[in-house]
Amino acid sequence: MPSNNLPRARRRRGAVVAALVVAATVALAGCNSSDSGGDDGPAASGPWLDDAKAAAETAVKVPTEIAVKALGPVEPPASMTVYFVGCDQSIPGCVAQVEGVRQATEALGFDLEVCDAKSDVASFQNCMSQAVNAKPDVIVNNARPSADASEAYATAHELKIPVIGQFTAQLPDPEKGNTVEVGNVCQIEGELLGSYIVSESGGKANVAIFADTVYQCNGQRADGVKAALDKCPSCKVSVDRFSVATAQTDLPPALQAKIQSNPQLNWVVSTPGFSGVMAADAVRQAGKEDAISVGTFDGDEPTLALVRQGDIIKADVASGVYENGWTVVDAALRLKAGQTIPDNIENPTQLLMTQESAPETGTYEGADGFRDQFQALWGVS
Repeated sequence: MPSNNLPRARRRRGAVVAALVVAATVALAGCNSSDSGGDDGPAASGPWLDDAKAAAETAVKVPTEIAVKALGPVEPPASMTVYFVGCDQSIPGCVAQVEGVRQATEALGFDLEVCDAKSDVASFQNCMSQAVNAKPDVIVNNARPSADASEAYATAHELKIPVIGQFTAQLPDPEKGNTVEVGNVCQIEGELLGSYIVSESGGKANVAIFADTVYQCNGQRADGVKAALDKCPSCKVSVDRFSVATAQTDLPPALQAKIQSNPQLNWVVSTPGFSGVMAADAVRQAGKEDAISVGTFDGDEPTLALVRQGDIIKADVASGVYENGWTVVDAALRLKAGQTIPDNIENPTQLLMTQESAPETGTYEGADGFRDQFQALWGVS
C-alpha cells in the first residue's frame, strides 16, 4: 500500500544520504584532509590580531597605480602575434584572462589566437603544440604547469619563441620553462583572505579550506590562507583537495560532510571562484546561513552578487581580472624590446571585496585607470 511504502522509501533515502555523508567524511579524513588548530578559549588578542586587522583594512582599498609603472615606458613593435593557451573556458575566471589579453592586443592592433586547453593534460598539450606550430611572436600559458607540455616547451625554446606563464604558480625558468611569469600572487591572495577571516572572527575562526589540484595557483591560495590562520593561536583550519574536472559530482558531498562533521565551523574557503558558490549552496542546504560564512577568489559575477547582499559569501579576493591580461601584453612588449624585467616577474594588483568594498556592478577589473596607465607606458591612446 502507498501509505506504508512511503515512510519506508524515506527511511531508505535517509539511510543512503547518511551513508554518503559518512563515506565522504571518512574519505576526507583518510586521504585528502589535513588539520591544525588552536583552542576554543574565550579571549583572543595579540599583535597577530592587530596585524591581521591592518592587512584587511589595507586590502579593501582600490589600488591607484599599476605595478609595472615602475619599469618605465616601452615602445611597441608595429605588429605582433600573441598565441594564448587559456585554462578551461567553462570557468568564468579563465574567460576573464582571455578578455584582458584581447582588450590589450586590440588597443595595439596586434593579432591574437586563443586555444581552450580545458582542464585535462591532453587538451593542454594539444593547444601548446598548435601554438608552437603557429610560430607566433609569443605564447602565453594560462595556469598549467610547464611540465605538462615539456615537448612543446622544448620546441618553443628551440624556435626562440618566449612563453609567458600567467598564474602558473611557477617561478620563471628561461632555459626550459616560462621566460616570464605574470601573476605570481596566488599565495598573496590567500594571505589577504586569511587575514580578513582572522580579523572578522576576532581571532576565533574555525575554517575549512577546499582547494583544486588541477591549477596549482589554487594550492598556493590555500597555503596563503592557512599561513595567515596559523599566526592566530586561537583559530582552527583544515585543508581538503578536489579536482575542478570532477567538482560538480565530488565537491558537494565533500562540503556537506565537512559541515556536518564540524559543528563549530564558521568559515569555508573554496578556490577557484565557482567552487565558492558551491560552498555557499552547501551551507544553505545545511541550514547554516547564520553560522558559516564563505570566502573565495576570482571576482566572478555570481560570487559578487552574493557578496553585495551579504548572503553567505562574505569576501572575494581578485587580482585585477582584466589588468592581468594587460600585464601579460606589457611583458610581451618588454621581451620584444629586449628590456630587463626584474626577476622575470610582472604582477597585477589585488582587491579584497566585501559587502562594503565590492564594486556596485561588475568586478574588480584592475587599478584605477589601468588601461590609460598601460597605454601611456606604450605611447598609444
